[in-house]
Parts: sequence; structure tokens; C-alpha cells
Amino acid sequence: MPNKIDGVCFKNMVDFAVRNLNKHVKTVNKLNVFPVPDGDTGTNMVTTIHKGLLSVDDSVRDLSSVSKKFAHSIVFEARGNSGVIVSQFLKGISEKFYDVDVADPALFIEALEKGVQYAYSSVATPVEGTMLTVMKDATNAVKKEFTQDQTINQVIDSFVKHAKVSLEHTPELLSVLKETGVVDSGGAGIVYLFEGMKMYLDGDSIDELNEESKLEKLDYDSFNSDSTFEYGYCTELLLQLLNSKEKFEHDYFKNELLKLGNSLVVLFEKDKVRIHIHTHFPEKVFAFCHQYGEFLSSKIENMTVQHTEQDKRILVSNAKNDGCYSVVAVANDKNTQELFLDMGADIVIRCEDNISTKDFIDAFEKSNLDNIIVFPNSSDAILAAMQAKKLYKQAKVNVINSKNIAECYSALPTIDFSEENLSVVCDSIAEIITNTYVVSVAKRDNEILYNNKKINKDEYFSYSGKKVIAISKTLTDTVINSITKIVNEYDKEIITIFYKNTFNKEQIDEIVNLAKEQGIFAEFFSIPTESIVCDLIISFE
Repeated sequence: MPNKIDGVCFKNMVDFAVRNLNKHVKTVNKLNVFPVPDGDTGTNMVTTIHKGLLSVDDSVRDLSSVSKKFAHSIVFEARGNSGVIVSQFLKGISEKFYDVDVADPALFIEALEKGVQYAYSSVATPVEGTMLTVMKDATNAVKKEFTQDQTINQVIDSFVKHAKVSLEHTPELLSVLKETGVVDSGGAGIVYLFEGMKMYLDGDSIDELNEESKLEKLDYDSFNSDSTFEYGYCTELLLQLLNSKEKFEHDYFKNELLKLGNSLVVLFEKDKVRIHIHTHFPEKVFAFCHQYGEFLSSKIENMTVQHTEQDKRILVSNAKNDGCYSVVAVANDKNTQELFLDMGADIVIRCEDNISTKDFIDAFEKSNLDNIIVFPNSSDAILAAMQAKKLYKQAKVNVINSKNIAECYSALPTIDFSEENLSVVCDSIAEIITNTYVVSVAKRDNEILYNNKKINKDEYFSYSGKKVIAISKTLTDTVINSITKIVNEYDKEIITIFYKNTFNKEQIDEIVNLAKEQGIFAEFFSIPTESIVCDLIISFE
């Protein structure tokens, strides 16, 4: 039972933390049910931490190096609001270890305090009753109770205990949680993370992350018999050395592998050898290694395929931009990605799941101008965009507060690329977004109380922010009632309906025709999208 944290211990604590969170990820996601069941808080936290941890290979063992590598990587890999906040929390903790070989309980508590400070500073307007409150309350309580004879285990135990108390109190601080009858999902994630750390320190076991859940969907139709594969293969092996085979000599083994590739890492684990190498000849690597033993595990990834997927995910417009700035937008599917390019965006990032800070930076690097305007198009993506803005120094980045694709769709055609004053451009965009009224339509699969309005199981309802617009047993009635109310109240003339692929155009046209028959005098447009969380998004201009 360690009472000081070295590099290996810190890495394993984080590893067990994310494993335990992943074990409960569905529970955390389900807590985030308001106003629609789009919960991805746990998934964002798991992905962010796991990808940050992957940067710390087994050759890095001292606390200073482990914490620096982890802190740098986790910030770039942050996804969604919960991912950004937890990345800053863990970055703050890690930074406290930059200049030490080991951390004792007192230093660990100081690290928690720095993590809380970083987490709060990552949010423009911190909201109590969220994961911020849970990590703050637990840290303050641990600090208050600390005595010099306490062990690391006792500090973690205390953190978990007080985090649970704070979590149970979150509905009293945030009415939206009380109305829905849940605790904060991000706060629950914090509890599971520290319970995982406790499991490691207690010597418990826990399953590794399911590799299948981390596989990306690749489009192999991009390749044919004339394709050129230039990047080679990322090859990883775990080799069991055998006395019945060739005698193993480390230096010779490593030097021979260097002839076959680069980015080589060779690590010993008793009588086992772990190999990582980038090579054009994985078959030669296998043949050479096979002389010394048998393979316990292996993995080969085609780096050309990975590179191609990255290029397809971030599309750059072919149109020449003679303006003073580039426009970067986020889309959830190919249709919207191509639509935004046609509408004037220079770079569009396609991200079916939540976008990371690194995704934004990769897109920024494709711009050759000194100013960049960013449409995150999701409340969850705005924090990642702001974090990318802080990290990217090659251009001035301006993040627009666009919370959905409808706002971006309204603003893009109005941008004046000849205007040299960027503040004027951004103010104009902000005004367009402010004057665009966006309504979401969703169906509930359980009863909820939404801003003091009861929505029954299987009912459709429409909402804008915290305001309920209409409730009905049918989608058509909900949409018609919403359109009628908004047009009459706000005198809007252009209505655009974004519908996901569970509907077809004929269904949407039928709703539009019915609205016109009921005297709605407006110009209607309909846009198919492959992935929106709710059933429909309707914008009014």
C-alpha cells in the first residue's frame, strides 16, 4: 500500500479511475436526460482521459515525466463540456507533480486544489450543482480533515465519501436536476473516477476498457487496386521469450528492428518483451521476433487509412478565399458538412461524436490566414473550441456562440468576407444568431417535469432553451402548434426544418403543407441530416 505516489502509481491510479468510470458509463450517461436523452457525459469523460493516458507509454516511469505527458495530451483530447472540465481538473493535478519524484498526501491535496482551480477557470460562467461543485466540495473537506499521519488511501477514501455527499446535494443547487429527479451526471463521473483510484490503491482488480468500443468506423471504399499506401503500419507485439528458441540479446534485437522501421519502443516485462514500431514491413517484424518466442498479443493498424480518415473528416473548400479570415464550422454528418462548404465555410469538421480540442487545432492548421472564425454548433463543443483557441498561437481565433447547426445555417450566408474589421463581422454574426429562433422537437420515453410543465411518456414536446413551446401526442400536432405560436409571437418569415434520417422528405412536406393550409404565411425549407439528437430542429428567421 503506497503512501507516496510515483510515476507508475499515478499512471495506474488514473488508469483504474477511467476503467471504473467506463464500467459505469451507461449509468452516468443516463443521468444526463434533460431535456432529451442525449447523455454522453460519461462517454466524453472516458474518451478524454483514456486518450490522454495513451500518450504515456510504459517506458515513461518517473512522476515528473508521466504527469507532463499526461497533462499535455489530455488537454488536446478533451471532448464535450464534461471532457474539457475533467481534463483541466486532471491537468491541474498533474502540474503540481512536474518538479517532484514522488507526491506525499499533503502534496496530493495541493494538487487537488490546483485541479479545482483549473476546472473552474475553464468555464466562463461556472454553475454550482455540477461536477465543479462535487470536486470542489470533496477537495475542501479533504483539506479540512487532513492530518499529517494520513495515508494516500485515507485521502482518497475521504474524497470519495465527501464527493458522494456533495453529489446527493446537487439537485438542491440546480433546479433542472430536481425537476428531473436525478443527480448531476458529471459529478457522478467524478465519484466513479476516485472510486477507481481507491480500487487500485486497495489492490483490487478491474477489467480493462473494451477495445471494441474504441474502434473507429473506417470507410474502406476510399481505397482500390490503384491506391498508394505511403505511411506504413503501426505495429505492436507482446512477445513471450522461450528458452527453446534463439538466445535473446537486447541490443542486437533492438538494432535489427531499427533496420525495419522507426518510432521503436522495446520494453521488458520479466521474460516478456513489448514492441512498438512504425514499419512498412510488419511481416518482417513478425518473422524476426518469432525467432525468439511466441506472440501473446499483436495489433497492426494501417496508418495510411488513419491519415485518409482524418483528411476526409476535415474538409477544406476548393474555393479560393481572398478574405481576411477563414471560417471553420462543425457538422455531425457528411450532408451537413458538404452543405456548410457550399454555403461559404472554408473548413468543416465532421464529427459524429463530440469533438475534441485537437480536432479544432487540426482544422486551424489547414487555414493559411491570420484570423479564424469558428462555429462550434453545439453547446458541448464550445468549451473545446475555447480551449483550442487558447492553445493555438498561429492565428487569432474567434469562437462564435453557435449552439446548433440551425444558427450556423442562418449566419453563414450573411458573412461579408471583404470586411476587414473582424469585430464588425463577429458582431454581425452574433446579431443574426440572436435573431434566429431555434426550436427542438423530441419524444420522451419517460415522464419528466420540464420547467414546471409535465411531459408524459411517449409525448412529443418542443422547447427553446428552458421554455416549453408545445406538447402533444403526435409529432405533427407538436410541430404545427410550435410553428403557429412562434410565427404569431415573433413575426418570423423563413422557417427551416432540419430532420434526421428516421424521417423522409414526404413526411416533412406533409407537415409543411398542413401548416400552410392553416394560414402560416412563411417560406419553408427542409434539410436532411444524419445525426441530430432530437427528432427535429426548426429555425425561424
